[in-house]
Formats: sequence, C-alpha cells, structure tokens
Amino acid sequence: MYLLIARTQQLERFSDLPPYAILSHAWQSGEAHRFHDIGTQGVRQQPGYDKVEACCALALRDGLDYVWVDTCCADANSTAAFDEALNSSFAWFQQAQVCYVYLHDVDSRESPEQEGSTFRHCKWFSRAWTLQELLAPRNVYFFAKDWKKIGTKTSLANVISSVTGIHIDALMHPERIPCFSVATRMSWVKGRKSSKTEDKVYALMGLFGVRLPIEYGQGETDTFIKLQHEIMKITDDQSILAWRSAAGASSPNTSSLLADSPDCFAECGDIHRIPHDQWLEYCTKHFNPTANPRPGFSLTCRGLQAILPVRSRRPGVLDALLACTRGPGLWNGNKYVVNLDDADMVCVHLREPTPDAHHYERADEDGPGVNNTHNAQGFALREVLLSAPQRLPTFPTPSHFTPFSYVYLVSGCLVALSIAFLVHRHCRP
Repeated sequence: MYLLIARTQQLERFSDLPPYAILSHAWQSGEAHRFHDIGTQGVRQQPGYDKVEACCALALRDGLDYVWVDTCCADANSTAAFDEALNSSFAWFQQAQVCYVYLHDVDSRESPEQEGSTFRHCKWFSRAWTLQELLAPRNVYFFAKDWKKIGTKTSLANVISSVTGIHIDALMHPERIPCFSVATRMSWVKGRKSSKTEDKVYALMGLFGVRLPIEYGQGETDTFIKLQHEIMKITDDQSILAWRSAAGASSPNTSSLLADSPDCFAECGDIHRIPHDQWLEYCTKHFNPTANPRPGFSLTCRGLQAILPVRSRRPGVLDALLACTRGPGLWNGNKYVVNLDDADMVCVHLREPTPDAHHYERADEDGPGVNNTHNAQGFALREVLLSAPQRLPTFPTPSHFTPFSYVYLVSGCLVALSIAFLVHRHCRP
C-alpha cells in the first residue's frame, strides 16, 4: 500500500502501515489518477490537487505524517494494483486514524440539520463508493467547500441516517455492521450511482467481507449475481432472498432466485435476520421438527437447498417463510434479536413452472409479503431446492467456478446451466 508523506507529498510504500489519515470526496470535472505524476513539476496545478494539499495540512495538524488519497495512491495503470486497491479499500478506510470528507458543494454557513440544506443534498451522498467511506472509518470529519469543519459522523448521525436510510447504530457503532442482515446492508446503497455500472456492486464488497476479480464490461446484473454467490459462501442469512424487482425496471424479474441489482433491496432497510437460537425455538414450538431446523441454506450441484416452513397457497404455488422479519430489532450486546411472539416474518411465494416439473421458482409479482408469527397454521417444514431461470454469469477461469453454475464449452459457445430447484417433503404437513 502506498501512502503520501504529508510534509513532502511524495509516495512511500508500506507493508506495515503507520498511522495515517484518509480522504473521501466526490470526484469533480478534470480530476484523474495522478499516481505517476506525484513528485513531478506541475502536479500541484492539476485539477483537484488542492484537496490533496488540504488533506496533508489537516493530517499534520492532527499529528499524522501520512495520508491516503485515491487520486494519488492508487496505480490505475496496473491491473493487479488497481484490483487490490478496490478490494482492499474498505479495510484501508477502516484502518485509518481519521477520515476527512470534503464536500465541494456544501456551504459552511448553513446548519446541516436544517431541511433543504446543501449538506442533505450534496453529491457525496449519491455516489456508490462513498457508502463504505462513510461506514468503515470510526472517526469521520466533514468539511464544507471552504474547508471549514461542519461536524463529525457522530454529531451528524441523525441527519445522515435521515438522508441515507442507514440505521443509526451502523453509523455510531461500525463494529455492528456485520450484525445487520444481508438485505438491510444491501438497502444502504439505494439512490447511489457510479460512473461504471459494475462499481455500484464492487462498492459493496467490503460491507460483506468478500472479494471479486475486478472486470468491467460485464454489466451490473452479472457482477451482482457474482457478489451474491460470494456472500452465500460465507453466510446462511436467508434475507438475501427477500428482494423484490426494482421499481421502474423495464422487465421486472419475478421468478429468478437472485436479484438483478442492489436496487431490488431498496425497501429492505427494516429486515432482521432471526438468530439461530430463536429460529430453533420457533420451529420447535410450531412445527415439531424431526431434525434441527437451522436457518440458512447450502449450495449443491443441484441448486440451493434449505429447510423452510411452507404451505400450499393454491395448486402449484407455495408460501415459504424465511428466517427473517420486518420491523425493529433489539441489540442485546452481542447481536440483534427480534420479538417472535409478535413479528412479521418475510414470506416468499414459490411456483411449479409446469404441472409435472417437480421443481419450483420464485413467484413474487408484487414482491415478498409478510406472515405474522401467530399465523403458523398450515405450515410445515420441508427441504427445498430452489431453481434460477435467470441467466447465470460465466467465469473466465476454472478458479472462478461456484457450486451454483457449471459452464460448458459447446460448439465454441459458453452455455450456463441453471440450477435445479426440486422440492420434497421433510415431514408431513
């Protein structure tokens, strides 16, 4: 990792990082990566370099000798270095002693709290990459266009939560971010945009602790499906299935297993995962399971396998309850818990694509519904394997294959086989 020496504004490479400050900002016209220009004559006259100088001055004032700035410290000409920078950026912001956020379109004479303030409507809140730059560092200081400090992440937490929809606990206690459901964390990117469509997905990697090869040109959907694959390898959080087709989608996706875009989770900010112990207690009380009904799923060569409470909605269509709820969650000092005595569980609908198919797919024309925990009548636990009629992504090398898809070379063409989604009874209804 390269850092900029605050006093000399020269680059230095580190394996063991010293304390450093980091800059977050929305890029403006004319700004570009200057990694190879650092130390040359004229770099200080380049657009945006005044931000670098101001950041260095703030760092020295705060007793820090080094800074990291994306326009200076990331070598965009090296594929490997740039890939590492994007995959590591969440960690780099997390490890910084302080993050300075420069808001070029905010007036320091205004109160950020007032309705209609330039702070509430600044460009920084609309960019995809700034989501992790807000959440990862513990200490975040905001500066207006004249470099006057207007507040901190802590002091402005209520305003930021109102603007972004991010739970205030995630702002005040960054260590709790992994405790929020997958669906809720996905919802935090709503309303954000990126110059390259894939960056809206890559900007989410750090929130879930996963890595992806950085490949542009695939589009948002293929990249997002890959991200979901990686997330499902490390968590059994069923809320990843609680999405609905994005509002305004030209061709709403109602039957696919995985979402096409982070926008499909825009309304999932209040979804909480049901902890394992609570789920076991609920299932034992209502369904008399013959085996331990742990929430989650597993990836197999036939599809995604899960034990879910299901009931017949009409011939060929099932209601299926996910191990997550809508509504408030309570922090118990270790995790978020929900009151399952009176909670709204997320309910998705499954259908047989043909009468004799013996497999199911999503059937959520209006998105997932809810089912109150009091209303368990007619549900029984079944082992379910889910299918995905959507086009699955192809992977450039065997090292990128996942249990979700197999890619074969047939007549010179790559053909992705969708996963099967078979259903058989786990116990009698």
